[in-house]
Amino acid sequence: MSGPKIVDIRVLQAQRERQLRLLRERIAYQHKQWERSRQRLQAAIEELSDQDDGQIVKTIQAAVQQIEQRFQKWPDDTDLEELLQLSEAQLRFIEQETQELKEQLTRQLADSRQGQRSLQLAIANAASRLERAGLGAERDELLAQATAAALEAALERLNAAALEVGDRVLAAATTALVGSIQPQKIDAGPSIDAAGERVERLLVQLELLGEYSQIAGFSKRLENLAVMVDPSKRRLLIDSLALEIDAALKAEYVEQNRQASLAALEAELSIYPAAPSVLIEQLHFLKGQSHAEITDVAAEVRNWCDAEARRQDGEQIRSLVLGSLRELGYDVREGMATAWSEGGQLMLQKPGSSDYGVELQDVNGRMRTQVVRFGDPAAGLSEQQKQRDVEVEQQWCTAHSTVLKNLNDAGLDAKILASRAIGELPLEVRAVDKVAVAEKRKTLGSPTAPSQRHIQGG
Repeated sequence: MSGPKIVDIRVLQAQRERQLRLLRERIAYQHKQWERSRQRLQAAIEELSDQDDGQIVKTIQAAVQQIEQRFQKWPDDTDLEELLQLSEAQLRFIEQETQELKEQLTRQLADSRQGQRSLQLAIANAASRLERAGLGAERDELLAQATAAALEAALERLNAAALEVGDRVLAAATTALVGSIQPQKIDAGPSIDAAGERVERLLVQLELLGEYSQIAGFSKRLENLAVMVDPSKRRLLIDSLALEIDAALKAEYVEQNRQASLAALEAELSIYPAAPSVLIEQLHFLKGQSHAEITDVAAEVRNWCDAEARRQDGEQIRSLVLGSLRELGYDVREGMATAWSEGGQLMLQKPGSSDYGVELQDVNGRMRTQVVRFGDPAAGLSEQQKQRDVEVEQQWCTAHSTVLKNLNDAGLDAKILASRAIGELPLEVRAVDKVAVAEKRKTLGSPTAPSQRHIQGG
């Protein structure tokens, strides 16, 4: 193993730290979102607890508590791969649990509201019948209590009054009303109809999703429709209301996903200490602009983050490589790391070995190294020169192995991707004016003109 070599170097520790910082940002964001959801869920649970027997509410509250506990029991960050896998699973599980909790609460609360609307409508109808029957006191008592038990008592009084006056038509009508609004059905939360039930559930979903300016208006329209007499007109209007709420719900989902994407971009920028202010300002601007496109800014953010990660990793790689070569006796001078970064390649020599040099070059983010000889490219190659070239290659092979070991010991992952055997290829011979070389080394720290390529590091 010698000759030209291409090495892939990854700064594992830096990559790990960036992954951990990003993971912590994601966890913090989801916890913040959960806190917002929990407040809305709690308000819905309190409403449901006023209308339910308590067992369903206890089940829902237990589910809320379980999600809270998951945020408190996060995996340790001892093993990065395991942590990332567990965390991804944990985040998905919390998201799934939250969604299931919302769906359960939506069903229960919508059914409960439908039951209340059905009860209110039945009470209003019964109160009107009591008034027409001349039972004002019973009417006032029913409206004051407004309960299923009071409704049942009022209907029984209506039926008795009808029998007393011999009004069989009224008795039949009230008997039919009693059959349609039985106490057990009211307790079970019967819906006004399928369309009304759909609207009620859509409205609860919108409430649980977040703040929305039209919720109060939607709710008021639904209440008005509940007492509309004309069934065909009521059905038409309630279908229209369902379409409006569904459109608002979809728009809110889109906007929340957009805000989540913006928060994720902010998290990616936050793991770097010197993120460009222009990108931060663009993200802040977009967060305040509903439904604004983020595609272009997202690409800019991710491109900058990728470039900054490569820059940071490249700095660490160059520092460690040059530090190792200095310890091995190579002439490493101040400014060489900068020259390598800006030019993409660097030439190093050992004192007293002016005829040979080691070229370090960036090739698509990987380090390529080769030994070169300074001389006349047109001159023939003697056996003595061949032997000397092989000896220098062997020296570099040993030095190269030491450099890789130092990199791996420092927490980097350095792997040889391609190499040539010692003597397999003749050394590249370059004609160089030694006076010009000396002057250039004083200014750039490199005896060769730098190319325009930049070291990518990892």
